Amino acid sequence: ENAAENARKCIETNYYGTKRMIEAMIPLMKPSAAGARIVNVSSRLARINGKRNRIENEELREKLCDEESLSEEMIDETINSFLQQVEDGSWKTGGWPQTFTDYSVSKLAVNTYTRYMARKLSERPEGYAGSVTVEQGADTGVWIALVPDQA
Repeated sequence: ENAAENARKCIETNYYGTKRMIEAMIPLMKPSAAGARIVNVSSRLARINGKRNRIENEELREKLCDEESLSEEMIDETINSFLQQVEDGSWKTGGWPQTFTDYSVSKLAVNTYTRYMARKLSERPEGYAGSVTVEQGADTGVWIALVPDQA
């Protein structure tokens, strides 16, 4: 396998897999009397801003932070641009995260898509992101997804 194949597999699994699952589940979730939530588990490596492993391309960073202009097409175009840069070997100068790049970009796409869907579905609960164990993160995600609105 080469770098482009690895990048495609990682993004196909983490971003497009998540996206397809959400698209498939939304029609099933809407009729729920208890309400429904989409819970995505991500990584601190997917930060747009931050001291380490952030997107260095300021234009791209601003584009991904602009809540009003986020769209599915824009996210997909950004991912396709990254994959093209991996293919032609120019990704290192593209301003992408430098640590676990494929994984970081895939999770960045998940985070951006999650923000887009929150706006699209008009339900944007305030959230908290913190450091917990894998078990705690999974437990919390399952609880958030299943708890009735009155809880």
